[in-house]
Amino acid sequence: MVFWGYDVRHSEGNSLLRFGLKRSPSPGLTGTSCYSMPWESGLIELHGAVASWTPPPGMSGSVFCRDRGRIELWSGSQSPVPGREHGEAGMVEERWQAFRPFLRYLVSYERWILETHGAEWRFGCWRALKRLPKGKPWLPPALALKWWELAAVGNPPRPKQLVKS
Repeated sequence: MVFWGYDVRHSEGNSLLRFGLKRSPSPGLTGTSCYSMPWESGLIELHGAVASWTPPPGMSGSVFCRDRGRIELWSGSQSPVPGREHGEAGMVEERWQAFRPFLRYLVSYERWILETHGAEWRFGCWRALKRLPKGKPWLPPALALKWWELAAVGNPPRPKQLVKS
């Protein structure tokens, strides 16, 4: 989510808009924006502290709330309202399956970032996150993308295994 904040302020313009997302005021968090786009018959939404994929009827979608620190199921016909709604726990495998459309979106977006801005841009974002007082960077960008690609189609290895290889 921190990376998306850097992407919004890119010197060549807002990368989320350039990728095709639409910007509107967030319905639940005052002073923030919501970026959305249709994806796999559902809707991707990115907020400052929430990311979700709202599914078509009859399917389970997913919502990630940064303050809750976990992926949850979302089955509402409308997208979750940040700060007011969150998903349901569900079984791990069920949540994982429901999250895959969002992962495929993320892979597509990150590949576009690499093609558009180059690997150094995302690595610079990762380094900046490391310097933040509460920054908790995950895998370096190239390994994170590899993990997301694997996760989007099956069971990925533990992240630490990617670092060792």
